[in-house]
Amino acid sequence: MALSQRLTEKRAQMKENRMERDLNRAEEETVELKTENRTLRDEVERGREERDNLVELLERMERALEKSGGKKRRRGRKVAFLGLGGLAAWAFGSQSGRQKVAQLKGRVTSDQAMQDFRDQASDIAHQTKDAATGIAQQTKDAALDISQQTKDAAKDVAQQAKGSGQSTNRQS
Repeated sequence: MALSQRLTEKRAQMKENRMERDLNRAEEETVELKTENRTLRDEVERGREERDNLVELLERMERALEKSGGKKRRRGRKVAFLGLGGLAAWAFGSQSGRQKVAQLKGRVTSDQAMQDFRDQASDIAHQTKDAATGIAQQTKDAALDISQQTKDAAKDVAQQAKGSGQSTNRQS
């Protein structure tokens, strides 16, 4: 009986040790998750601050344009430019923005319609290159022909002038 009691105690002790290890692991994971959570909160807060700064800049720009009596067309362009600049800053300046850009790029490159469009554009570029090369060759040939004709005409004029100069000298 002493043996069965010792086995029971040993089992209980092993269960307790296992539970303590699991509890320690859970505590470690909790600490890691809290740290990661703090990091993510800080990143979100920085993103909010950046967004608030951009909004503040836009508002200041609008006020400055209103004070200076800027044209509405230009103000719209400047606001759109600033908005696009802010979007670009977010897209390439923050990790979440870069992830979204990469995700969108992956979608676009894997899209069959985009691949077809890229292939068509490549074919058109090659056709345009071939056509331009052909036109350049024709232009070169035409320029050489004109150059040769001009050279021949100049020789004829020179010979005629030489011939008329000799006949003028004979008459004298």
